[in-house]
Amino acid sequence: MTTVDSNGYGSMINSLSVGFVVSSIFYFLVVYMPEYKRRNMARERLEDEYIRFKMSCINTFLILSDSQDYSNKEKLLNLSEFRCYFKMENRRGEKRWDAVANSLEGNEYYLKEVIYHLRMLNEEIRYTRNATNLNDPEVFDFLNRLSQIIVRMELAEKEYDDVKSLCRFLWAIFTGWDLAKGYSDSDIVKDMIGRANKT
Repeated sequence: MTTVDSNGYGSMINSLSVGFVVSSIFYFLVVYMPEYKRRNMARERLEDEYIRFKMSCINTFLILSDSQDYSNKEKLLNLSEFRCYFKMENRRGEKRWDAVANSLEGNEYYLKEVIYHLRMLNEEIRYTRNATNLNDPEVFDFLNRLSQIIVRMELAEKEYDDVKSLCRFLWAIFTGWDLAKGYSDSDIVKDMIGRANKT
């Protein structure tokens, strides 16, 4: 009967330990780190895309409301600033947001432009949901609902009801309006994307 002395056991345990450490390092460098970086990049891209979406729409809204002379467009990323500015009248005596709605109904080019920006945002939302592990169920459900609403908005045409629905949705995003809670100074979409970046 063959037996293994204590030196043989020691050598076997040492070999297994070295193999485990080498495999762990290999997994960390080749699998975990690239995947971790890819997930982080996807989340950061969504945050950047949301800001791009808002700035692109703001540029369009300023044109449609005859307010191109507004100097610091980034200030309109602030919900209360956007709300105050677009509730005021332009030089033609129209409330700026009413002018935006009327122009979207009358100008298919700009309607398609806004829908295009929404579609690009939705592409990033879908990619982030699929490419990252969103461990926060509230964040996942919120982004899922937002994506579904955007799909519905993408079908908007130059008709009064479609444009009204689209403008109501955009007003909620840009001003923090909620039917149940009223106005908020916190950008819920930005907050949820921030939470996604921490999961």
